[in-house]
Amino acid sequence: MAGKSQNVVALVLTLGVTAVAKMIVDRVWKIGSGGKTPPTDPSDPDVNVREALVWAVISGAVISVARMALSRKLAQKERRQQRAEARAHA
Repeated sequence: MAGKSQNVVALVLTLGVTAVAKMIVDRVWKIGSGGKTPPTDPSDPDVNVREALVWAVISGAVISVARMALSRKLAQKERRQQRAEARAHA
């Protein structure tokens, strides 16, 4: 049962980290672009191609790095727990 609960916690944390990262990128975009909202549909012909590319690269990179950092933190925590359990059984 612990495995399933850990997966649920990881999923919820991943969704939370993604949402926070997106909010941060949105705010930085607005500041950097003088108040313009980020492109919600980069395939829209009214969106400048340069803006769409910059938005895709920046948002994708920030969200990916945030998810990777969370994943590494969760894996580190799990390794600590496994070592503690192994010492307890030894």
